[in-house]
Amino acid sequence: PSGLSVSCGGAISGTPTGCGSSSFTVQATDSVGNTGSQAYTVNIGTSSLTVNPSSLPAGTQNVAYSQTVSATGGTGPYTFTISAGALPAGLSLSSGGVISGTPTGSGSSSFTVQALDTLGNVGTRAYTVNIGTVSLTINPATLPAAVSGKPYSQTVVASGGTAPYIYSIAAGALPPGLTLNAATGAIGGTPTTLGSATFTIQARDSNGNIGTRAYTLVN
Repeated sequence: PSGLSVSCGGAISGTPTGCGSSSFTVQATDSVGNTGSQAYTVNIGTSSLTVNPSSLPAGTQNVAYSQTVSATGGTGPYTFTISAGALPAGLSLSSGGVISGTPTGSGSSSFTVQALDTLGNVGTRAYTVNIGTVSLTINPATLPAAVSGKPYSQTVVASGGTAPYIYSIAAGALPPGLTLNAATGAIGGTPTTLGSATFTIQARDSNGNIGTRAYTLVN
């Protein structure tokens, strides 16, 4: 390919200046005149791939993280690498595009993921991922009792981070008949059984910060 050369030691190197397919034969000659040759075809691609998604979610320190990047616009399979910057400490990128691991630090990390297809086409996308810490507060401190067979409604609220928050049950379970709204923190429904339930609600903000509070709900 234009821009490349082969050294007497066998290194093919340089910066391709064109694109497309080039076919050539490399010959080797030893010290007593013996020769051998091998035909090759090398394709020089252009920057035409698109790396997705457009952004990656935040992570949380000491909490397992896993996200997958993909590529379109070329001929698979694709190989993914970090071409600039660095992933958050504790995370790694597989050649198949999986970013995974357990973040050991916190704060913001900027990096660029490059995709390479089988024809030499490449594409890149820059990402910034924030790793949060456990710092959110969930209120109220306790929940009012419920009455079996009667509608129940109570909302938990997170503070100390950056909205929007996502709420989930991190341990235990709500009483049968009740559900937690992940977007609003509202606990609602109609309890169907008597007794008490112990559970932990977790809130996560847009920067990966989390907080939890344990509750016991009597009905």
